[in-house]
Amino acid sequence: MVFLAALLFVGFMAATGFVLAGDALTGLDRPVYEWVLGRREEPFTTAATVITHAGGSVMMWALALLACGWLLWRGDTGNLALVAGVGMSSAILVPVSKHLIDRPRPPVGNRLVEVGEPSFPSGHSTGAAAVIGVLAAVVYLRSRHRTAARMTAVCAAVFVALVGLTRIYLGVHWTTDVLAGWALGALLVVLGVLVRGRFGEPGSRRGRGEPSPGTAHPSGSAVSATSTPGGTRG
Repeated sequence: MVFLAALLFVGFMAATGFVLAGDALTGLDRPVYEWVLGRREEPFTTAATVITHAGGSVMMWALALLACGWLLWRGDTGNLALVAGVGMSSAILVPVSKHLIDRPRPPVGNRLVEVGEPSFPSGHSTGAAAVIGVLAAVVYLRSRHRTAARMTAVCAAVFVALVGLTRIYLGVHWTTDVLAGWALGALLVVLGVLVRGRFGEPGSRRGRGEPSPGTAHPSGSAVSATSTPGGTRG
């Protein structure tokens, strides 16, 4: 996990340096942009618009708040802190990065949706990677069914990828904006999971109402966490 975090950090910094050096536009962004412009057609435009709104800040905030409310009700403070921390980090870092780098967006005439702030990094890509990624991580951490948890992770990755690609298709972001957004969002998730594993509560995976060591057995006897092989201590 530490290696993955380092790799994502290097990827984000490399994309940032590529943009600041002025090489991204001619080397990657404009060729991809022009290729996409020549392939816009229905029903892809409508689908891209729907997906991009599904991955927008309103939906991501709503999902994060709902997840936090549910985790609070379940008493899962460790995963609550994980979701809240990743979500807040994304909400702070994206606008700060945008205004520090202040990269212009693609030409107005080819945009298919309304946008306002600077281009780098893509807020939709970062937010989707951070929020959907951390929710998938929570499902994986809590789930007893590994197959279902893996399927959740795959679906999350596909959705995050589609959100980023729609931003290029709709003409509101350059390719490097999206790549940097994916890297930043994923980095926040990995760092959150690392911190969660280091400082999280040992019992936070148990949901509300799940028995813990030492909880009374239905028959009335207490099951000790340190019982001897021959049975419970007398």
